[in-house]
Amino acid sequence: MLGGIDPVIIFQFSKLAGTSFAEQILKIPLVSEIPDVVAQPPIPIYLSESLTGLFIDTEDKNVDTEVDIQTKTDGSEPAVEQKGVSSTVSINLQGRKDSLGIALLSAMIDLAFDKVTSKEYAITYLHGATTIFRGMIKSYSVNQSATTNLLTIKIELTKGAKQPQKKQTIVVVPAQTGGIPFGR
Repeated sequence: MLGGIDPVIIFQFSKLAGTSFAEQILKIPLVSEIPDVVAQPPIPIYLSESLTGLFIDTEDKNVDTEVDIQTKTDGSEPAVEQKGVSSTVSINLQGRKDSLGIALLSAMIDLAFDKVTSKEYAITYLHGATTIFRGMIKSYSVNQSATTNLLTIKIELTKGAKQPQKKQTIVVVPAQTGGIPFGR
């Protein structure tokens, strides 16, 4: 706990609106739009050792970008293009085997895992400068030792893809003047 503020991880689940939902919502007067996604209330988990029995050991935040520099044949200033690759937060926690926090955190991760393909979830983590808004699960692991009653938990949340998408290049064919094609 730094400055009296406990770290918090917030799970936000939603449901894609289907056609039956659209039919029902159109029956409501004054509704002009049908939402694509119906958001559920956010579920915060405060990672306070006194409340949940979880202790943050280390945190890392990493932002990766791709920079493409195209030099020019005339010697003028090169064209620079920058793309975001990913923003990743890694959280290493420790907790007792019997803590309420580990049971709650594991259950929420399992609920989010079921919604990975449909993208009906988002996870926000806030703790000082280490933040990620509406992130996705990159990895989650819990390690347990037989010699102690402590668990080691590692959570990685990300925004963005592992590999940047290359832009599609369009080949420009120079115009030709002169001859008439055969057959005319």
